[in-house]
Amino acid sequence: MEADIEKEQKAELERLSELVDKYAQSRVLPLLIPLAILVLNAVLLLSAGELAGLLVYTFQLEMYWFTVIRWAVIVWVLVSSTWLTGKLVKRYGSSFYKKEGVIELQEERVPIWVWTAYVVTVLGPTFLSAFGIMPVRWALALALTSFGLFMLYVGKKHKEKVLGVVLGGLCIAEAGLTAIGVRIPFADEDWVHAYFVTLMAYIVGNGVITAVVVHIYNRIMLRKIKELRLVSERETNTSDP
Repeated sequence: MEADIEKEQKAELERLSELVDKYAQSRVLPLLIPLAILVLNAVLLLSAGELAGLLVYTFQLEMYWFTVIRWAVIVWVLVSSTWLTGKLVKRYGSSFYKKEGVIELQEERVPIWVWTAYVVTVLGPTFLSAFGIMPVRWALALALTSFGLFMLYVGKKHKEKVLGVVLGGLCIAEAGLTAIGVRIPFADEDWVHAYFVTLMAYIVGNGVITAVVVHIYNRIMLRKIKELRLVSERETNTSDP
């Protein structure tokens, strides 16, 4: 009898450990930080032409400064959407779940060759499309595919599998739709709008869907953990003499 009770308790502990692991790996709310930055950057890109024109007119600058300012905005978008967001998530990401406690996961380091491949496969199509060598549609498809595959890999390494699978899968699906000819939102606009704003709009849209889906999954895991703990406590109380 005692052996059966110990066996059941062991099974419950294993189940609880599995649920806690799934819960910890689906804390998705820190994703809102890079999404907010992407939205701000999209607004900045949409107004970059007007901003550059205003600066050129106000300070009586040569017209080449118009291009310089726009490229400066693009560089800022690239830096803030990658390095800056990583720093902000690392510093403030845990604050979203402060009331639920801190859970330290043993993350694996992403190899430098993966980062290099990701940067090359995103920036390569970007510059090829900027200089008219590659159509915007294919540049978007390649960049979305690269981002999707990167999210799948990083999600596994950083113990955020659910986030990686959902966001990565959505971006790869978006890349496929773009490649087969689905209309690009800003196809009739200039390159900055047609490529950059569209790319960020896709990523933000997929990110919002991911945040909602994974957060619901996270709440389900949390509820199951609480239910299992209540059952375990009741069984412990009834088994006590």
